[in-house]
Amino acid sequence: MKIITRTAAAAMLVSLPIALSACGSGGGDKPSKDDVKAGYVKAIKKEAGSAASSVPDATFNKMADCIFDKSYDKVSADTLDKLASGNFTKDTKIKSDDEKTLTDATDSCQKTMTPGS
Repeated sequence: MKIITRTAAAAMLVSLPIALSACGSGGGDKPSKDDVKAGYVKAIKKEAGSAASSVPDATFNKMADCIFDKSYDKVSADTLDKLASGNFTKDTKIKSDDEKTLTDATDSCQKTMTPGS
């Protein structure tokens, strides 16, 4: 079970910065934090493919909870909209400040979720 948790955390750690890159623009009302978390989990599972089936949903949800509890208020509405859609890819453009915030949150969460780190 520890291997699965570590693998899921590592996959999410690696895939978020890859999936979110470059600059974006926009603003407006933010989607709900729950919608952002759900979209993030959907995209990460799609990115992980068949490997995602061996990881419990609770693991993905725990990681998303951690990431967006740390970053939601610091990230632009435009980026949160893109995450909530669940369709972001490595070509999705977001603001570099948002990318850094999300990467920092992901790194921090990965460290707390990975036993022995």
